[in-house]
Amino acid sequence: MIRSIAFLLAAAFVAIINIPEAIYWHFRSRRDKPGAYDKASRICRRWIGPIQRLGGVNLRKLGEENIPKGRPALYVGNHQGDMDILLIMHEFGELFSIVAKIETKKIPVVSTWMASADCIFMDRGNARQTLECIKRAQELLESGRSVVIFPEGTRAKGPDMREFKAGALRCALKAKVPVVPFAIDGTYKVFERQRYLKKTDVDLSILPPIEPEEFAGLKTHELAQMAQQRIQDELYRLRETRGEEVPPAGERKQWNEQESASNE
Repeated sequence: MIRSIAFLLAAAFVAIINIPEAIYWHFRSRRDKPGAYDKASRICRRWIGPIQRLGGVNLRKLGEENIPKGRPALYVGNHQGDMDILLIMHEFGELFSIVAKIETKKIPVVSTWMASADCIFMDRGNARQTLECIKRAQELLESGRSVVIFPEGTRAKGPDMREFKAGALRCALKAKVPVVPFAIDGTYKVFERQRYLKKTDVDLSILPPIEPEEFAGLKTHELAQMAQQRIQDELYRLRETRGEEVPPAGERKQWNEQESASNE
């Protein structure tokens, strides 16, 4: 409980002192001023890191070398808890455009930085608006911007993944950019499991890209299954390295055997 109170107070303090700077760099980046976007990215990581640690995240990061350099990609990951977006904003090295639930727009400062990174706020209850968001993600990818999306559509609030909504990956097929799967494990223990902040070990593992030539000719749901299976396998591997019990190989979840076409 003390950690939760300290986190909220620190987040409020950061919000107050950063609002002027956030607004300034937001408009600078909107006007395509040289260096504005990089400056905004550095400032974002400067304050998110301490807030993330105060929130209880003891992070182990793997696979940074798998981030494609100098080209856009669609980053696809599982979604366990509220801390996931802060992790992505801080740990991926620059501000990527994140597809997030529309409720995120209510978070002070975080929403401002996300807006300056051309993040997309999706109303999951509005099918037409959801399609527009996926189209906007495709436009950003085609313009050279990387995009992050959580195809489960909502937080799992636990260790088990929900089935990926295949339509979330359509933008990568259309834009012909790499799909970079990433696995996050442990963030649900920070808050979702007990409803107060708790210090927790969290793994973030960035996997090798699935290149366009690898998924050429695949349908959207087949690409979604491929990405989800790689993330699922990595979650099992991470848990094994921590000494946690995982299902025997023959009993593990096989997403690529499921029919997801109905989710396109």
